[in-house]
This record gives sequence, C-alpha cells and structure tokens, in this order.
Amino acid sequence: MICRNPSSKIRSFSFAVLLIGVFACTAGSASAADWLEPGVYPIADSEQSGEIYAFGNAKHFGDLSQERPLDLAAVASSKTGAGYLVSTTAGTIHAFGDAIHRGDLSSISLDAPVVDLTVTPDGDGYWLVTASGTVYAFGTALWRGSLTHLELQGHVVDLEPHPSGDGYWITAADGGVFAFGKAQFFGGLAERSLYRPVIDLLSTPDGAGYLLVAADGAVYAKGAANFRGSLANNGVSSSLIVAAEQTVDGKGYWLVSQRGKIFTFGTATHFGQMTAHELAPIEAFTVNQDGRGYWMMTSTSPGVPQASGSGRRVIFSNQRHRVWLVEDDGSISGNFFVSGRADKPKPGNYQVFSKSRHTIAGHDDIRMEYMVRFTWGVEQAIGFHNIPIDGFGEAMQSEAQLGTYRSEGCVRLRDDQAAKLFAWAGVGTQVLVID
Repeated sequence: MICRNPSSKIRSFSFAVLLIGVFACTAGSASAADWLEPGVYPIADSEQSGEIYAFGNAKHFGDLSQERPLDLAAVASSKTGAGYLVSTTAGTIHAFGDAIHRGDLSSISLDAPVVDLTVTPDGDGYWLVTASGTVYAFGTALWRGSLTHLELQGHVVDLEPHPSGDGYWITAADGGVFAFGKAQFFGGLAERSLYRPVIDLLSTPDGAGYLLVAADGAVYAKGAANFRGSLANNGVSSSLIVAAEQTVDGKGYWLVSQRGKIFTFGTATHFGQMTAHELAPIEAFTVNQDGRGYWMMTSTSPGVPQASGSGRRVIFSNQRHRVWLVEDDGSISGNFFVSGRADKPKPGNYQVFSKSRHTIAGHDDIRMEYMVRFTWGVEQAIGFHNIPIDGFGEAMQSEAQLGTYRSEGCVRLRDDQAAKLFAWAGVGTQVLVID
C-alpha cells in the first residue's frame, strides 16, 4: 500500500518518498475483543520492580516493591506453597511466608549475576547459579559441581534439580546442557542453529528426561519427556517467553511472556494473567506445591544492550520487542515495548531519513501518526509510528499486544511514546537494529 502525507506543505524530498514508499505497517489487526479507542490505553497491571502477583489458590505473602528498584533473578515456592523465596541478581535472598532464609551471597563479590534460584526437593535448601555457571548450595542442597572452569558459548540461564535432590542440570542459552550427580544427560541443542535462545529446562518427575524451552516458545523434548505443544512458528504468541514451569504430574507445562501472558499445554491450568508495564516486565514465575496456583514477579526494565553502539541513537531490539532512546552520555530517555515483524529489518546501522506527522495508507483509509522512517525493505519504507487506525476508526491492535509481532515491517509504539520518539529523533539520527 502506498502511504501519503495529507499535508500540502511538505518538502519535495519527503513528497517523493511518500509517493513511492510502500509501507508494510498494517497487517495483524486485533480481534474485536482487543479493539480500543485510538490513543486510549488501560493502566498496566504492574508498576515497578519487585511486585509479586498471585493467581489461582496461590497467596500473596509480600514482595519487594517498596524497596529501591532491584534487579531480580528468580522466585521459588516453598515446599508447602505457603511462602516463597526471591533472589536478586546480586545473590541476596528474601524470604516471605513460611520460606526460610538459609544464606545468600550478599557478602561476596560475584564474577557474574545470579540467574536462577532453585529449592531442593525436600524444601530445606536451595541452589543459586550465576550466568557463568558457578553454583552455590545452601541448607540441604548438595553441591555436585559447576561450570566455572569452562569457557561457555552461551551464558547459563537455569539450574534444574534432579528429583532425588542428588544432582542437577545446568542449562546455557545456546542449548548446552550439563549434568551433575545423579542427573543424566539426554541431549542438548548446542549443535543446532536456534531461532531464539534457550531460557529454561524442565525435568520429568522421575528425572528420566527433560524439556528445553526457548525464548520464542519452542519446546524440545529429550529422554522420556513428552512434547505437549509449543509456540514456535505460531502467530498466536510471537511473545518473548521468559519463564516456564512443569505441572506436578509432569503431563503439562506453562510458558510465560515478559508482559505476563500465560500459555498452557497438556494438564496445565490457566489461572489468570496480567499486562506488565514496559518498565516493570515479568522476570520470573513459579508454581505452588499442588499446581493449583502460581506467582509472577516483576523486575527492572532492561538497560542499554551491550555492543549497541555509542552516541545519541535509537536502539531497536527485534527479539526483545523494545526500543531505547539513548543520549550522548548513555542515559536513557525512553524505553518502550513495540510491535514489529520478526527478523525485519536486518541488524545494522541506519539513519532517520524522513518524518511525517500524519500518514495515510493508500487503501482502506488506514492512518498512522508520528512516522519516523529509517530504512527500506525490498519495496517498503520501514519506520516507527503509532498503532495504526483503520478506516472504521478502530486501533489495529491493543496496547497489551505491544511486545509481540503484529506489523508487516514497521515498528509500532503507543501513541504518546510514538510522539516522544518523533520529537526526539530528527532526520539524521542514528538507528541501530541489534537483532
């Protein structure tokens, strides 16, 4: 479709761009239940880091929302389900309800952040593991080895205990699996080219197999583990999956997105979900002892990604569904959830070359505001803009769907955030697409 600027007062260059520009911005309309009045958005459920939300028969026993913003790594249920433990990335443990604090890493200097906290099967201990694969054991947790001496291809994302408590699996983002103690190796994914990194490993109740879960919702079964479905190559999700848990009977599992959407498979029951704010996304998820409830925990929004250039720039992460507005001094002026298209545009360095306050698609009277163009597809100009409005005056997706793939190429933002980017990024501003 050809997009045109309705204003007659435009520069000849912009006019030429608009006449020939075919904008891939309007696919993926929301269903009727998702329609919104343009520019009107419900308040997000989460507000800040450290909040914990309970669903089903799970109870709220407190959280860290009144503390200064914390980078949180994990939440884990106590054995009874009447409490939970929370770990920060610095290794500090906070206990709520009947969960017992058995020690932490707050007094030592870590070589890498803590990425997971796992309670022992008997409930009287726990392990902490860092991104470099260093394992720390507390209470009845048995130390059976770590990866500190290895040079890993991908950082560690998970520690899963063997059901006996005498061993565990450590999983890396590249799909590498490392077995210790009684845990057996049933295969990994390190030799495969993965579409998205692995984020979790779920053991079967008897330890005879496991599931590997990737950030796109792909699920890979190893050993005796049974595949119950996934979100891979599935337009229903297109979300960034940040956590997964298996049912008590081992016949189902939950996948959780960064915005708090819950996907259930097999015997897993849906007890509710939420819409997380871009500055307080979901970081961790845990299920209580009987599998009839669960908790979600928020953390701080991700900072400027590593190896993402320098100077004043817009950074777009396709995989994380995020845009950052970064100043010359490295400070962040904006950090937003967005909706783009998977793998488009390709990673690289671009520049803003044209802007239009109002843009109309060449058919169906589809309107887009705050267009900021920074590259071209095969025949399509690609830019940032607000959630499009169709010819009936309906928003083409809901704000809650930001953070998922919804566009044919352009990058959609909430109206006020699109306006901020439009004002902030002048022609010539660097745009860095990082993945």
